[in-house]
Amino acid sequence: MKYGDYDVGEKVLVPYLLDKGITKIDYIIISHFDEDHCGGLVAVIEKLNVKNVIIAKQFKNSNNYEKFIEITQKKKVKLIDVEVGNRINIDKEVYIEVIWPNSEKIINENILNNNSLVCKIKYKNFSMLCTGDIEELAEQQILEQYKGKQILKSDILKVAHHGSKSSSIDGILAEIKPQIALIGVGKNNKFGHPNTGVLERLQILKCKIFRTDECGEISIIVDKQGKIKNIKTYILK
Repeated sequence: MKYGDYDVGEKVLVPYLLDKGITKIDYIIISHFDEDHCGGLVAVIEKLNVKNVIIAKQFKNSNNYEKFIEITQKKKVKLIDVEVGNRINIDKEVYIEVIWPNSEKIINENILNNNSLVCKIKYKNFSMLCTGDIEELAEQQILEQYKGKQILKSDILKVAHHGSKSSSIDGILAEIKPQIALIGVGKNNKFGHPNTGVLERLQILKCKIFRTDECGEISIIVDKQGKIKNIKTYILK
């Protein structure tokens, strides 16, 4: 992400990872190619040893997407293009199940958001659902396909579209039944995220809510049995 000449990837993300001693990344998951979901990662791919990048099947070209194609080819990073029904085995115990998008049910309204990569990360008894920026139209389609099948049920939900009022309808939250909700949102953002109604719906489910604007960095520690052992937050200075 760039603000004028300021590259967040180069100035913030890469130094942060290096400070943590991270020089190799096995997998990067990009939900979609809006700037706030992929910006900064070009610098990460350029500076660090990235093995694989997982993206959703694309139904619209964008400058950001073309940049990623170019940089992954240049750096010989494996680009994994997925859609509904695909499964990526990370190792013998960890896999990613792709819930959305569906090339047979493309949503043309807000096409990048509503065809975001939605995937469930599984490790033994642990599960986390990542939802990108999908809105109600996509949530309804997902519900039609998965309602009552227990596939959406997850311990942790990365709340869709920063907690926007256009997402997180009652029906899909009832299927997910999250214990913990994570909301990625900027402090004092101009969009009013997260929406009060979304927060209320999560609270009705007695879900613990962690927001990046209040908590900063959020780390989730899972034990060898796949149980959530600890959640740590840290506000970056």
